[in-house]
Amino acid sequence: MEAESDKFWLLGNPSWWNLNGENPPDFMKGELAPPHPWVSTTPRIGNFGWCRQRLRPLAWSLLRPLAWAPFFLAASSFPLAFPGNTMNDQVLSIALFSLFLSLLFFPIFSSRNSQPTPVTSIRSLPIDWPFFMIASMLFPLHIVHDPRLGWVSYALFWVAYFRSIALVQKSMMAPSSRFLLPIDRQDWEGVLPHPWRVLSKQWSRRELANADFENGFISLSGTSRSGQDFLAISFIHKSGFVIDPFHNNTSREEGLTEFLGSPIPIVGRQWPTNLLLVSEEE
Repeated sequence: MEAESDKFWLLGNPSWWNLNGENPPDFMKGELAPPHPWVSTTPRIGNFGWCRQRLRPLAWSLLRPLAWAPFFLAASSFPLAFPGNTMNDQVLSIALFSLFLSLLFFPIFSSRNSQPTPVTSIRSLPIDWPFFMIASMLFPLHIVHDPRLGWVSYALFWVAYFRSIALVQKSMMAPSSRFLLPIDRQDWEGVLPHPWRVLSKQWSRRELANADFENGFISLSGTSRSGQDFLAISFIHKSGFVIDPFHNNTSREEGLTEFLGSPIPIVGRQWPTNLLLVSEEE
C-alpha cells in the first residue's frame, strides 16, 4: 500500500482525473516547467532537480456541498413564508439554515486545512464575512422592530453566498500543486536573497521562508516522505489555499514571474527511485 501511494505521490492519483488504466502525464493543461536557470525534472525522468507534486483537486471536496448549500438556504424560507404547515416552523427553518451554513463553511475550512499550508486563520477563508455579519446582525432585529428586516437579512445571506462562491473561485485560480527538491538537512543554511524573508535558519518540517505578493505569498517549507527530506515551494493564496507556482494562471500575479526567474540557491540531492515512475515505464 505504501509503495503504491509513493508511486503516485508526485503525479497524483489517476482516479482524481478518471484516468482508468493509465498514469497522469508529466504536464497537464496550463502547467509550466520552471524557467532557466532552475534545474527541474519530472517523475518519469528523476535524477536531480525540482519536481511538481500535484495535490488532490479541490473540486472533490468543494463542488458537491457548495452546490447543495443554496437548496437548503432556499428551503429555510418556506416554513416562515407559508406558516402553519409543520409542527414547528421556526425550528425547521433554523435546522435548514444550519445545514446551509454547514455545507458552506465546513467544506471550505476542511479542504484548506487538508493542504500543506501555513495559513490556519478562519478569517482568511474565502468567505464574504462582512455580508454574513451584516445579515446576522439584522436578523434578530426583525423580532423587535420590523418583520421585514428578516427578509432583508435573508436576501443578504444570498448575496453573501454568491460573493463567497466568487471568492472561492479566485482562490482556485490555478490547480493545487507545489514543487519539491530532495535535500539533506545540512543543505538548508537559512540564507536567501531579498525579498525572501527567512523565518528559520534551522531545518524543520514547517515554513522556512516566504515572500509577499498582492494575492498571497510564495512559501518555502520543509517536508519529508519515506525517510527523505524535501524543500517545498508553492504559492499560497491569501485564503490559505496552495496554488501551483509555475502555471499559466499563476503567472498573471504581478511580479511573480520576475521573482521566480531566480532559483533557490540550493542544488539538492538525487531523487529516490521509489517516488518515480522510471523503473516502471522504461
